[in-house]
Amino acid sequence: MNTIDLDLSILKVLVSNKRQALDFVNDCDTKLFGSSYWNFANLLVGYIKTYKDIPTLRVIEDRLSKGKNEKIIENVKTIWKQLDSISYDDKEYKYDLEKLKNRYSELEISNAADELSKMREGAIDIKKATSKLQTALQNIKSVTQTKTYESKDIKEYLPLFVDKFNYKKNNPNIDSGIKTGYSFFDFSTNGVKEADFIIIAGESGFGKSLFLSNIGIQTWLQENTVDKIDNFSTGKNIIYFSLEMPFEDCFIRVLSRLSGIPARKIENATINKEEKNKLKKVLDFINAYPYQFKIVDIPDACSNDLEKIMVDMGVNFDILFVDYIGIMRTNEDKEEQDWLKQGIIAYELRAIGRKYKLPIFSAAQLNRKSSTKDASDNIGLNRLARSGTIATHATTVIQIENRMNEENYPDFIYHIIKQRKGIKGKGKLIKNLSCATLLDISPSENGEIDVKFTNYNDDISQEMDNIELSL
Repeated sequence: MNTIDLDLSILKVLVSNKRQALDFVNDCDTKLFGSSYWNFANLLVGYIKTYKDIPTLRVIEDRLSKGKNEKIIENVKTIWKQLDSISYDDKEYKYDLEKLKNRYSELEISNAADELSKMREGAIDIKKATSKLQTALQNIKSVTQTKTYESKDIKEYLPLFVDKFNYKKNNPNIDSGIKTGYSFFDFSTNGVKEADFIIIAGESGFGKSLFLSNIGIQTWLQENTVDKIDNFSTGKNIIYFSLEMPFEDCFIRVLSRLSGIPARKIENATINKEEKNKLKKVLDFINAYPYQFKIVDIPDACSNDLEKIMVDMGVNFDILFVDYIGIMRTNEDKEEQDWLKQGIIAYELRAIGRKYKLPIFSAAQLNRKSSTKDASDNIGLNRLARSGTIATHATTVIQIENRMNEENYPDFIYHIIKQRKGIKGKGKLIKNLSCATLLDISPSENGEIDVKFTNYNDDISQEMDNIELSL
């Protein structure tokens, strides 16, 4: 592939693949492109940064027409026509991007070598020569390493802010974050955003994994439902690491949540005819739904293990779930005290979110509540078991409330006890534990909750004949 084709191949991605375009503008620079394409690349990157989306030719033309840039418009049309004629495989993007970075690096080295070769021995300006070398090395480093920080003068950012502000004013849902389907949490956070780290804290056996899996399913679905198996609206790609539950258990929990059939009945294949139809509908939906829900059963892992698996899969995910911090190990096996290890694990896990710009949900253990304390005293970061430093690295901490005889309550109460970017407070959900379900609620005027529990102990032996499932 020649250098012109290499530029065009990456530009093709920037106008056709939103996810990879967003990755490019976050981690790369338009200086990678040759001079013939630099202005065009700047237009694309500026738009993508502002609107978090890829533009059409008409959008670019409209933006340019305001400045009466006829020559630039013609150049844009010419390049766009070239892009339209390209048939490109997205799987080659990372390979071609690496080649583009190498080309840039070689050019920087070559230019530096040319400059240094012009200096005569005995009359070399050491300071100038050193500066030239350092600049070349810094330029190479800036394009070959993943960005870990962003720096710009606030005056430089003003035009981008004004564009983004005006666009969001007319498009309020843009860049609002990923919604979980739980109204109070979504109101509090305005949706989870890239690199957010959310911890769900609860006592052993009181719903941490259940809450995590329900959030995972609802973020995967977004506005889609199992009643519709075509014309899907936008969903999300999920990767769910389960360190505690085997894959089969996780999968049955998903089926139960989607179908409303008790998990035990699915596990034992003791469903009646009506339930068989419900389960068939769920299987058809999963078969047709274009968004991924990857469950990774990994009983012993550190953050490096999780990252390697993600990289092997292509990191094409919108959100990451880890169940849970308390049974992970640190990247380096050191003889640290347990409380310190827990904080290190939280730090290492959040580093993945920062690096790949992914929101992460995980869970942590609470100490058993004290019977001598008031109920309000049992809500707070002081309850985090083994290490309060876990919360240091979290953007949001949710605590699951555990009341006396909790299993007899129809509602599930959670408290947002840490929130860096929104309000704290309390939310309520409806339990249907037999179906692995926590549903959002809108309390009635009198504050009561109307709940119907599923009786799954009925004798259905007469209905079991000839009930088979198929795809």
